[in-house]
Amino acid sequence: MKTSDKLRFVRQNMKKNKSRIFMTVLATAMGCAFLMMIASVAFGLQKSVINEILQDRSLTEIEMNAKMNGDSYEGLQLSDLDALKQLKHVKAVIAQSRLQATAAVDGYKGNTNAIFSDLKEEAKVGLPLAEGRMAENEGETVVGYHLAEHLLNEAGESYGKSLVGQTLSYQINIYDPQTEKETLSQSFTVNIVGITEKPAKEWRQDIDIRLSDSLLGKILPAGEEPSFMVKVYAKSADSVAELSKTLRAQNYQIYSVADSIKEYDLVFLVMKVGLIFVGTIAVLIASIGIFNTMTMAVTERAQDIGIMKAIGAHPRTIRSVFMLESFGIGLIGVLIGTLIAYGLSALINTVVPPILTSVMDGARLPENFVFSSIPLVLTLVSVAISLGVALLSGMRPAARATRIDVLSALRRDI
Repeated sequence: MKTSDKLRFVRQNMKKNKSRIFMTVLATAMGCAFLMMIASVAFGLQKSVINEILQDRSLTEIEMNAKMNGDSYEGLQLSDLDALKQLKHVKAVIAQSRLQATAAVDGYKGNTNAIFSDLKEEAKVGLPLAEGRMAENEGETVVGYHLAEHLLNEAGESYGKSLVGQTLSYQINIYDPQTEKETLSQSFTVNIVGITEKPAKEWRQDIDIRLSDSLLGKILPAGEEPSFMVKVYAKSADSVAELSKTLRAQNYQIYSVADSIKEYDLVFLVMKVGLIFVGTIAVLIASIGIFNTMTMAVTERAQDIGIMKAIGAHPRTIRSVFMLESFGIGLIGVLIGTLIAYGLSALINTVVPPILTSVMDGARLPENFVFSSIPLVLTLVSVAISLGVALLSGMRPAARATRIDVLSALRRDI
């Protein structure tokens, strides 16, 4: 029997029991759609979380806090910086010192943080700016996006204008261990040449002023060493993992966004596997319908099977006919279920975010938040599971068809 003959035979038999076939296909479609939809939540949330991380931090940034020396950690030394710059894949090494300060512009004052770093190294990686340019020397500074709002006059009014081109005076808060009190350093002035870009997170307020680290020697008391944090920037996102491995091998205590992404990926992988397992149970329940349908088909077509055997059809041929029908039911159900899943996913992504926003008392969700996502790999896995279960459901009825006795079948004595 040719394949075309088998297909025609299957199609004719399926037309005889349209209602039963329809209900079986519907159950398969629902099982497949449920499998895809329940797993799509994990894929969607993972996509939203990872996008939020990447919007907030640079993927090429590696933070360094200390170095292992024997059985304990010790702080980083400025002498470490030159060695770090020589490592493969390193684009820039920035040591940042953060001190509390008081800033003033044109009679408007406010508290701020002064960040001291190597401006040349900062220029290598760039700093997203909303206005102006990067600072290039001791007499220039780049200020935070929200600093103008935090500078107030005696009447409590904020500055409210662009700070670019203005002269800023600042004093650093210096702790005196003898008196156990903070004192203000002498006043320094710098020109504001740039304003940083607005932070991605709306609740984050950037009021920092960024200055050259060469000023620290003029500000801190003689002999006092500033504490600092080192940030190493890789040349590309692809080289972060290799650079992190090199730094850990040299006993540095580090953290990178790539580490967070790996941790999140592991959590979501477990979630995906669990949800796919739950969805597979729904597909297995739907397979009961395929099993019943194929069992009834074998019983109803006993005479046809007897005729096929009488004219010399091989048992393998008879088995393949029923397996083909079982596969056809599963395939139609999978196609319909896939279309339903994609439609529901699009609908959920449109309806759910506004509902969540209203439930969260107006708090805004991350930009481009996705609740449900169906990547190609999820579609392929769902299709494979559904079709595999459909074939397994038809194996026993197909095997039963090959054991039907010819004489009994022709007498309709089954």
